[in-house]
Amino acid sequence: MSREQVIPDAQVRRRAATTFDRNVVMVAGAGTGKTTLLVNRLVHLLMREPRPVAITRLVALTFTNKAATEMRIRLRERLARLESGEDGEGEDPGAVTVEELHERYGLTSGEIAQRAKAALGDLEKAQIGTLHSFAAHLLRLYPLESGVDPDFRTDDDGGRFEEHFAARWAVWLDRELRPDNPQAARWRRVLTGHSLEQVRELAYALRSELIPLDELRRQVDDAAPAPALREWLAAKRDRAELLLRGHEPPKKPRKVETMLAAARAVFAILAECGPDGLAELDASHREELQGDLGNKPPKGWSEEEFSEAKQVIALAQQALSLNRPFMQDLLALLCPFVQDVRASFLREGWVSFDGLLAYARDLLRAHPGIRERLKQEYQAVLVDEFQDTDPVQYE
Repeated sequence: MSREQVIPDAQVRRRAATTFDRNVVMVAGAGTGKTTLLVNRLVHLLMREPRPVAITRLVALTFTNKAATEMRIRLRERLARLESGEDGEGEDPGAVTVEELHERYGLTSGEIAQRAKAALGDLEKAQIGTLHSFAAHLLRLYPLESGVDPDFRTDDDGGRFEEHFAARWAVWLDRELRPDNPQAARWRRVLTGHSLEQVRELAYALRSELIPLDELRRQVDDAAPAPALREWLAAKRDRAELLLRGHEPPKKPRKVETMLAAARAVFAILAECGPDGLAELDASHREELQGDLGNKPPKGWSEEEFSEAKQVIALAQQALSLNRPFMQDLLALLCPFVQDVRASFLREGWVSFDGLLAYARDLLRAHPGIRERLKQEYQAVLVDEFQDTDPVQYE
């Protein structure tokens, strides 16, 4: 039985594995052979004619250690079979074979085996692993430009940072709460209605290097929402409107309708005027949003519609709880502390899990020459489970 008979879309898969003059994106469900295809593409890059690629000039990334280990194992097994010339029974029917490579590139069995052996010999040097491990590799290549200790240690589970944070917090807080502190008025405002433990929790929540503290302060200080945020707020307003329009208004509006109408009003004001505009929100809308919607959809509302309405209403309730002057005071106090904690952790030779990505991103953003060097060094980049990327990983 031919491979085309075993796998109906074999030709499409083969094109995805052997197209090298453009970027290729494969979208498929779970269990359909995406990892097999990725391994096939790696093998074709190693074997192609002309211009085969050395395994040390490839980058293959995924997002968990388990997935990275599986990718390495699958590639090692495939290369070992190609080296031995064995395409045995029970093989993955989608895996690239010696016969395929011979037909496509005109390679002899000996040439295929030789290239497979060379790739196996250098497999441990190859950048086949997690995005975090690749980021760590870049930082170690360019420690001076990255501002990290060349022998830095990675705080994978965050335990070391917790200890560091606790020690710095105790010293900082003792200094901050002295009566002669120039920030004493701010502290009095912040601690009116909020405990020190709540303030500490927020400081710890800001610890990640992926949180741009300066941008966060700028956005809080800016009364007008940024264009992207304005669009998001307008979209929530419009969604609330559509949900309301989709139902006949009853003689006496029910809680879901009144709360959704109030949420619509909140998002309308925020989109147009920003947080300061909430001072003009009708008191009846504030009162409506203090209620509890419950868990059972009323007559005429589907479970899906009711669930979405609950989400929109919850977002509006959270928006009403925002207090811009309070956030300005809080960030003015905490951001310098958090920046100091991050910097001192780095000086002690540690890099957090988030820091790996943030510092690698900043390295490549700030140094065009390094970007060009890496473009020359690595001839192909493959990403498994690309949908798992977040913005900084994508950058």
